[in-house]
Amino acid sequence: MEDPRHRSKPALRPEPFWQRLPSITLYPLRGPALYSLIALTLCTLSGLLPGIGWILAGITWIAIYRYAFEILRETAHGRLTSPEHTLGSTDGTVMRLLALMILMGIVVVVVAVFLGPVIGLLTLAAVVFLQPGCVISLAMDGSLRMAANPATSITLAMRIGWPYLAAFLLLFVIQASALTAGTWLHTYMPPIVGELVLTFFSVWGLFSAFHLLGYLVYQYHDALGFEPEGAPERLSRHLPDQSVLDEAEHFIREGHPDAARDVLRGAIRSRAVDLPVHELYQRLLRRDGASEALREHGRQYISRLLMEKQERQALTVLRETLELDPGFTPADAEQANLLAERARMGGLLQLQLDAQLAMIKAWPRSPQAAQWALQAALLRGERYGRDSEALQLLDQALPNCEDEEQRRKLEAARQALSPQPA
Repeated sequence: MEDPRHRSKPALRPEPFWQRLPSITLYPLRGPALYSLIALTLCTLSGLLPGIGWILAGITWIAIYRYAFEILRETAHGRLTSPEHTLGSTDGTVMRLLALMILMGIVVVVVAVFLGPVIGLLTLAAVVFLQPGCVISLAMDGSLRMAANPATSITLAMRIGWPYLAAFLLLFVIQASALTAGTWLHTYMPPIVGELVLTFFSVWGLFSAFHLLGYLVYQYHDALGFEPEGAPERLSRHLPDQSVLDEAEHFIREGHPDAARDVLRGAIRSRAVDLPVHELYQRLLRRDGASEALREHGRQYISRLLMEKQERQALTVLRETLELDPGFTPADAEQANLLAERARMGGLLQLQLDAQLAMIKAWPRSPQAAQWALQAALLRGERYGRDSEALQLLDQALPNCEDEEQRRKLEAARQALSPQPA
């Protein structure tokens, strides 16, 4: 007789997305999404300012896409109300999306030039069809390499089946309708008001599209191997991940860690997996010491942990990886700075120092590099008594520091750490 303790509870099935079309379309007009839609639309007026207008417009559109990605993530976890206070998100996903779009454009142009316009058009059609899968992968995993791999989107589409095609066509209808409505109204309104209306409808379509992509992940989380945090019933560890872990652990017990790594690496590259798979893979990579695979996965693992709001575990991964590779940094300077600051606030001063030294080496021209150097130099000098190394850090930072206030702080620290004449 089956032990009732091992009997899984039936999970509540999400309503199919094709039955929620009105809610998906009107999603940006409810709650915080509406306030964000209005505020961000008005912020695009800053683009009219002379000189710096294009910079402010770019910052505004980065904020728009940040909020859109947060909509996707919140919806994927079954939280169907729009997110609040997410415009300060700094996980670098938007910049990776921009890099992904540029990469896709380059691929299409190269194919068209070398293989002809017909093949180029077919390539463009394939890229457009796979783009929703790329965006989902980028939002959930944060890995540009994984999102740019066509196998990721193809696997996602195959796991979802025909609804992926239906969702793709619906995405096109939503965005085309929003753009058409905005363009039509734009022609009958004064110039500035018309631009605002066009932007309003464009952002509306973007938010609805990302909500639909998130709901697609939520509806098919079983097939995708994704466990929503906000689902009415939290599922037990889903079968795809469990089978991968069982197979990997079997190879480990049999003394074949290489085979276990191959199994885990294949799962991580082909679809979104849960944190236990990342954890086991990272542990196996650390056994081999510093390697390119460890660095690559460490960045991906930390991005996923930060996405899941598990900063403490991300700090642990950072510390363990730095012990093997002192030059290791997270995927971007924003993530690295966030973890260094969390280490400082938590009293993990050695981790803060090690992280900032790696950050200075990786991003010497960053606007924050002088601040990292100052903090690292003060730690080296005042806490660890290594004044000469602290002075060396300050001397390296001063020539590249263009901020006068920061330069004064560096010079004051240098004077305090310099040997005093007898």
